[in-house]
Amino acid sequence: MEANVGLLFLLIGVSYGVETFCDARQDGAQCLGSWGGTVFVKLMDQASGTPRIDWVKGATLILRWRNNAIVANTIMSRSEFIPNNGTFRINNLRNSDSGKYTLNLFDSEGKEKGTRNLQLSVEGRSPIRVGAISALVFYLILLLVCVIILCVQSKKQKSKEKLNADLTYVDVRVVQQQGRKSVKQNMEEEVEYSQIKTAGDFSRIKQKT
Repeated sequence: MEANVGLLFLLIGVSYGVETFCDARQDGAQCLGSWGGTVFVKLMDQASGTPRIDWVKGATLILRWRNNAIVANTIMSRSEFIPNNGTFRINNLRNSDSGKYTLNLFDSEGKEKGTRNLQLSVEGRSPIRVGAISALVFYLILLLVCVIILCVQSKKQKSKEKLNADLTYVDVRVVQQQGRKSVKQNMEEEVEYSQIKTAGDFSRIKQKT
């Protein structure tokens, strides 16, 4: 059990230590990240001097840069935009981070002047979730084994009680048979005694005559 827990934490540590670098300056770039790891996405050479950019995933806004300042970052708790090298870093990658990202570039008048797409794929699954499922299966098997042991013990107890009942019945029958035998012996002894007594009386009568 301790070895399994140690392996689980080792897997978590390895996943969290993986870093991936992606160049999204070319349209149609492909990026592969690891669950729990970090991905560095290079959106441009630098953001300074760029009037406005929007980085979205589908219809969800991820980053908005305007007039040399970050206006919005919807995943700020686990990400950071570095303006001087145009890199967006995402920590603690999740499976939900997978998808198509689009960078929209605008001029100073707010007109769109270009778009670039990036496909991000996050591999692997949460080791915590896998560990939880494994633990659940383990405890279910343990519960099943306990139920089987209890059933076997209950069956043995019933067999033992039945055996004791059978032995008690046999003892009663033996006592009854011994009692009957004693009565029979007493009757035979009384009959024999009566026969001896009758023979003695007949002998005395014969002597008198």
